[in-house]
This record gives sequence, C-alpha cells and structure tokens, in this order.
Amino acid sequence: MKKIAEYLRTQAKSLTAMADADNLKGQYAEKLAEDARGLGRKLDLAEDRYREVKGHLSGWADELEDFQKAADKALSDAQDAQRIIDNKSGKEGKEAADDKKRDGDSAEPTDEDPVLKRAKEDLADARRRLNTAEGDYQERATHYAGKIRSSIDDDMKDSWWNDFKGWVADADWLGEIADWASWAATAVGVVAMFFPAVGIIALALTVVVAAIHITQAVTGNGSWFDVVMDLGALKLARTGMKAAKAVKALQKSSRKTAAGLAEGQAKSQAARANAGARKTAVRAERRRGGTSRKNRERARAKRLRMEGENRTAGKRASNEVRDTELPQISAQEKAGAIGDKALARQMKDINKWRDAYPDNPTLASNASQAQRHKDAIQGSWAASTGLDAADKSADSLTNDGYSRMKDRMTAPVGSQW
Repeated sequence: MKKIAEYLRTQAKSLTAMADADNLKGQYAEKLAEDARGLGRKLDLAEDRYREVKGHLSGWADELEDFQKAADKALSDAQDAQRIIDNKSGKEGKEAADDKKRDGDSAEPTDEDPVLKRAKEDLADARRRLNTAEGDYQERATHYAGKIRSSIDDDMKDSWWNDFKGWVADADWLGEIADWASWAATAVGVVAMFFPAVGIIALALTVVVAAIHITQAVTGNGSWFDVVMDLGALKLARTGMKAAKAVKALQKSSRKTAAGLAEGQAKSQAARANAGARKTAVRAERRRGGTSRKNRERARAKRLRMEGENRTAGKRASNEVRDTELPQISAQEKAGAIGDKALARQMKDINKWRDAYPDNPTLASNASQAQRHKDAIQGSWAASTGLDAADKSADSLTNDGYSRMKDRMTAPVGSQW
C-alpha cells in the first residue's frame, strides 16, 4: 500500500503538471488539461486512501505483534506449568496409594506439595493472561477496522458496478455452486441417455453454470473461456433438442400420411370387392318402366350401404395405422440412438411406413430428414460430451496449464471509476 500510494502521488503530480502546462495550444490542449486535472484529483484521493490505510495497518501490525508475544508467553508458561502438574500428580498419586496401603484407611491425607500448588497457580495465571490478550486483541481489531472504514469513506465514491464486482470477488460460494452444478449436469446428462425426460434438468443446470460464469467474467473474477464453453454447450443442447422435436414431428407426419394411404387402399379394395353388386344396384335404381318405386328405393339403399361399408373399411384401416403402438426396438437400435428409447422407436416407425409405401415421396422425404436430425442429435451429444470431458480432465493432463491459459482470458467490463 505504501508503494501504491507513492506511485499514485507521482502520477498525480505528473498529471497536474501536464494540466498546468502552457506550451500547448488549441482545443485538444484544453481537453487534455481538463481530463488530466480531473484524473489527477482522483489519483490524489486514491493516494490519501492508500496512505491512511497503510498507517492504520502499520499501527495494527505493531499491536498485533505485542498481542502475539503475550499469547506465546502465556502458552509457554502454561505448558511448563502443565508438565509440572502432570509429573507431580503422578508421583503424589503413587505415594498416597503406598501410604494408604501401609497405614490402612485411617491414614490422614498429607498436605499438597507446594511445588504442585504453585504450578496450578501459574497455569491459572497463564490462562488469565491469554484471555486478557485475546480480549485486548478483539478490542483493538475493532478499533482499527473502524479507522480503516472511516479512511475509505471519502470523496472517491465507487460506482454500483465496482461495488458489484467487489461483491462477486468475495462470493466464493458462487464458484462452488458453479462447480457443483457442472458436475451435476454431467451426471444428469448421462442419466438422460436412458431417461430423456430428465434432460431438461441437465439443461437447467447448464444455464445456472453459464449464468455464474458470465457474472464472474464480466466482473473480472472469471475467465471468458468458461463463458465460451458454456455458450457452446447450450448451443449444442439447443441443436439437439430442436432436432429431437423435428424427428417427433416427422414421425407424426409419416403416421398421418400412412393413415391416408391405408384408408385409400382399404376403400379401393372394398370397392373392388363389391363393384358388381353396386353396378347392379345402380342399374336397378335407374330402371323405369315396369320397376316399382319401392324397388328403386331398395336398390338405392343397397348402393348407399355398400358405399358406406367401403368408407368404413377405409376409416378402420386409417385408425389402425394412427392407433398402432410405436414399434419395439432392440438393444442395438437403442444404442444407435445414444440410449434414447423414444428417438429409436420414432426412427423405426418412420422407416417402417417408408418401407410399407416405398413409392410415396412424402414418406421417403420424412425418413431422409429424420436421419439427418438423428445425426445432428448424435453429433451434438458427442461434441458436448467431448468438450465436457476435456474441460474436466485438461488440468490433470497439462499440470494446471489449462487453468493458467483460462486465467489469461480474464478481463472485467467497465473501468475502476
């Protein structure tokens, strides 16, 4: 603090001299003088603060050394007294037992050894002196803390941003939460391979880590490299989630398309099966002359019934496609979807309907798009897992060189004033 105060004083004098110089002319000179004079005043205030606090700390250091000496002396005296007490108590106990054994229970107790008595008094005195030194230490610590607070309560006011940066610097628990959440996100991410529903928890934990790292980075208490890594992880997670939603939408689209095709096929098959009967009914319905109206109505009803049966057959086929359970998958198919059972079943369902109607361009396109989205999911998972593993193991592989590299990417946002 003394060196900083001297340096600030020197710089303040230089700035003041620059502001007072009259050999520069023009508007730039006026602006330079104004800014130099203003900065010089700020450096003067900072110098006063460092100089005064240095004086308080020097006084506190002298008194603290005296308290430490008193505490050390009390400890040494207490240890000496305790050794005498332990030694004398052992001997007296043995002698008393021998006397009692020799003279019987009627023997009178002997007076306490004066050396032992004096040692106990010395131990009690050492404890009193230690308590006194500790009390004095607490009182003077409070005294000097108050003087330091008074010295820094000056005209040089820190902005709310500087106060916030100081708060973040002191909040060690933020880093602990970030480390805990990072490891938890890794563990939950592994679990999400088998139970995709918990993937949202991993995403939430990653957001928490990113928020803390951004807060630390902008205040100069953390590395921007960590922020880049976190944003990359969030980007990969977002890509994977969007791809998973796209696959689900494509699976529903394929089901809908297949249901329509199945409905058309079933209606066509039913129509071919009763085509002759319907033609006969149509002719009977249109016949005039000797045919009664009642017969024509019966023929029309028959035709309408068969057409309804055809539609029902198509609807039944459509519902069967829509309501069919997603296909079961093998362990190999599940592994191919990085453990995501739902994704594997959706992919198999899409390919199933593509194969069932190979000539349909919509089903073929859905299958092709779904495969690309599945590759995107696998790529996002592989990249995020690789980055996470590298981040957590790099220090052990580089003898902490990785952390030193990240420390070089630390820079606060905003000035000190």
